[in-house]
Amino acid sequence: MTYSIMRLIELMGDDFPLLLNTILSRIPVLVIGEDVELVDDLADSLTMLCPNRHKLVFWRDFTSEKDILAVWEEEKHDYEVSRTVVCCLSSNIRLALDRIEGFTGWIIAILLGANVLGIRVSEALLQDVIVRVLQNSGNCGLLRVVSPSSISFNLANPCNSSLDMEKRIVNKILTRKHQSLERIKRLLRKSLRDLKVSKGLIDAVLKLDDESEKLTHDVFDEEVSGYVHAARRAVTLLSRIRLARELGASAILTERNLYEAIGWEGGTLTDLIRFINAEWHEDFSDCVKGGALSGLGAWVDSMWGS
Repeated sequence: MTYSIMRLIELMGDDFPLLLNTILSRIPVLVIGEDVELVDDLADSLTMLCPNRHKLVFWRDFTSEKDILAVWEEEKHDYEVSRTVVCCLSSNIRLALDRIEGFTGWIIAILLGANVLGIRVSEALLQDVIVRVLQNSGNCGLLRVVSPSSISFNLANPCNSSLDMEKRIVNKILTRKHQSLERIKRLLRKSLRDLKVSKGLIDAVLKLDDESEKLTHDVFDEEVSGYVHAARRAVTLLSRIRLARELGASAILTERNLYEAIGWEGGTLTDLIRFINAEWHEDFSDCVKGGALSGLGAWVDSMWGS
């Protein structure tokens, strides 16, 4: 089975914003369970949470650290190239451990109790994998799958994000889905009003489960893409502010000024800076001081022609 966005939101509840933040921040995620179909399907499904990225599957699309490092180098030198997310299925965990050192941006399926290419995947091995991932990534997401409807998620280390943006996305999904479905049902009821049909047939016509899934997926993609595009505009702006500071500018650009300039609402400045670092390998934390950005206030408006 494939886990849809709506299914993940329903199953994970309050944990979903944290999972979404983890994926968008390129923190490695280990999908752990004892059912091969569940862990592999869930690992693959999680790549949908970053629709802005190109999915690479280890051992299908690349087989060595050199290959993936070349992809990352291209990302660092070209803002426009597609960002990547890596999926590693449970049958390839031994190969990944043998060949890869850094797992930033990876989603890895781990099948507990299995024998994979000569190694027993035990809880002890899982702990070794977590330690190894933490050595290069600083944090690691642990998604444990007990059954198709029982999933829990936590981070190895505490989360530093406010999760405001991720909660905003979930709220928008639920609100817009409800509004759209109600409009569709209202029109359908109106069209069926004068027809002499059974209640069972009317209920079947008004059953919109597939449409609900599609609406959720479309709204999710739209909201995440909107945040990514706003962050990309922020990269353009902040890189020029950094240049202006190097030339001696010392005025202040507030968080509000920045968000107005890039056309975005919600989330914290710190979260935005962290996301930019994960997505474009640019650390603008040196531009942040006391909750404000050092830069040229009025000059920002002129950049966008306003």
